[in-house]
Amino acid sequence: MGSMCRMRHGRHHTRTVALKPPASRVWSRQRRRQHGATFFGKAVILLTLLSGVFVLNTAALGQTSIQIQEGAVNGVLIEQDGHRLSVYGWEADDVSNIDRVLLSHGRRDVLWKAKPLIDAGAMATAPNRERFGLVNAEEFWETFKTARFHDYAQQTTKIATESVSVDQWVNDGDIVEWQQLKFSVLETPGFTRGSVTYMAQLDGKKTAFTGDLIYGDGQILDLYSFQDAISEAKVRGYHGYGARLADLVQSLQKLAAEKPDLIVPARGPVIRHPSAAVDRLIGRVQELYKNYLSTSALHWYFKEDRMRDCGERILGAGADIELMPYSQHEETPAWVFENSTSRLLISDTGRGFLLDCGYQRVIDSVNDLISQGVISGVDGIFVTHYHDDHTDMVQTAAETFKCPVYATEEYADFLENPEAYHLPAMTSNAIHDVTVLPDGHQMKWHEFDLTFHFFPGQTWYHGAVFARKDRDRPIFFIGDAFAPSGIDDYCVLNRNLLHDDSGYLLCLQKLRDIKEPFWLVNEHVPFVFSFSKDELDYLESRYRERISILKELFPWDDPNYGVDEQWAVMYPHGTTVAPGTSFKLQLRLINHSAADRIFRVRFNPPAGMSLSSTLGEVSIAARQAGVVEVLATAPDKVGHFVITADVASEGMDFREWSEAVVTVE
Repeated sequence: MGSMCRMRHGRHHTRTVALKPPASRVWSRQRRRQHGATFFGKAVILLTLLSGVFVLNTAALGQTSIQIQEGAVNGVLIEQDGHRLSVYGWEADDVSNIDRVLLSHGRRDVLWKAKPLIDAGAMATAPNRERFGLVNAEEFWETFKTARFHDYAQQTTKIATESVSVDQWVNDGDIVEWQQLKFSVLETPGFTRGSVTYMAQLDGKKTAFTGDLIYGDGQILDLYSFQDAISEAKVRGYHGYGARLADLVQSLQKLAAEKPDLIVPARGPVIRHPSAAVDRLIGRVQELYKNYLSTSALHWYFKEDRMRDCGERILGAGADIELMPYSQHEETPAWVFENSTSRLLISDTGRGFLLDCGYQRVIDSVNDLISQGVISGVDGIFVTHYHDDHTDMVQTAAETFKCPVYATEEYADFLENPEAYHLPAMTSNAIHDVTVLPDGHQMKWHEFDLTFHFFPGQTWYHGAVFARKDRDRPIFFIGDAFAPSGIDDYCVLNRNLLHDDSGYLLCLQKLRDIKEPFWLVNEHVPFVFSFSKDELDYLESRYRERISILKELFPWDDPNYGVDEQWAVMYPHGTTVAPGTSFKLQLRLINHSAADRIFRVRFNPPAGMSLSSTLGEVSIAARQAGVVEVLATAPDKVGHFVITADVASEGMDFREWSEAVVTVE
């Protein structure tokens, strides 16, 4: 990785600057906009030239000098009496003369900057609460093959591909002493569960090295990294939308109490007005969460007290919390049989059509209906989405009832090849020979008219079926997309995209397009329900307000990069092959931006794995998808092997961002 950021003739570009933005920094930003941030070929030189190494004035410390190296991850190098310490890491031709490196957290998309220093002999200081991911990486990936299924914890997989040697573990209140300098440790969780901030008096300035706690003038990198359980409200990780935003607010308040003069984050610009940036971020986070609560389907499932518990963690005790009142709901018509998270349409002819099958008890109940003569059999199964409580037993049901399985084309491959994906609450049970239906496909089934839809609500991989039976009020079976209190978007990693033509805005438009009274069915809700025009207006207006908040909260040119971790994702994410076998590997990319983008990719294969190429580039039109594909050859020995990919485009530079796990057996 170090060679990727070398200058012409192997020299780094260095400038001396004061602790206020120099005029030359403005030039740098302008040139960045003109040329973009890339890291291959000639662009490598341009990137490093523009990022630069900034040397702070340090006369007050005598023999101490501090350098800041801006880039995909910032580096800090402090030199005192011939000794060198780094914060986050440092890129140079020779890093063997660096004594120690301070790590703010253990995610590999930041850790790569420090790893060459540690490999060269530098001692590492790291947060004690990040210990597992740093020293048990092999264990994590060994168990990942099975742990990746039925996952409701929703924690990052940006774990190091191999363990890192750490010499010193620190906790809140500890002091790291080095060459007469003292770095105080503040536990500042949020972006990760165990992140820390290092505080030191440098050049007469109280300087905070905050990791990824805050970006720029009151922003964060993404929202999905904050998904977690809320124990006091009895909410597990899957339902914990932005749960660690509460930790973030507390950490920011804790940081503000220290009154730092300067913040040097792991990513993004040096923050020269910390108090204003911290206040701005707290305000944005609280505004976001208040908006989220106002349309959350969890109000129906968890009721007001638990939602208030969730809200007050971030908004403060006694905060004004808005919850959408329940919409109209009634008993389900007799021609719809309810069981668990499945529904069975019952025709007057005595035939059944099943929607989802997550449990054996659903199959048992349908068999009971057959034995009682209520129905004579099942003609088909439609799968609304991939979650295990809707799919675990679909293949068994198809074999039991000898019927086809249907899904829309957007997620049919997911159902047939679950190992190739990694998303929340996945089943490991593949569904064979799925019959693929295009969006809007119509089917006549006895007296029913069925229309199948791509319906990217609770997850992007989601469908729905509109069922009309004679003169009865039709029912739109929408999987888990809406509840009588709003939107099922409580798990950010499900991929709730924010464009008008995808995600909940598309779903709301599909509801508006139905010009007659109809019912909705969410298979977790034992009623049919409906939204009035005013309620649809409320949901849409609140959702568009949230998009505006997210635009301010993230530094990217489109907020989807901050809610969609899989804008860059490996396919297959998991695969099992024989030793020495060749297979295709893709990095699938979505350009969420409103303008065309060029994406440059570098694959980082593990030892023993060979690739047809490690570099790739693809130009993707606005709001479109693209692929960089390579041919990989598996190692000759058995085991689990992790390959990562770096991704760069204008204004974006992520290292070891996406991963794929190859099991050789």
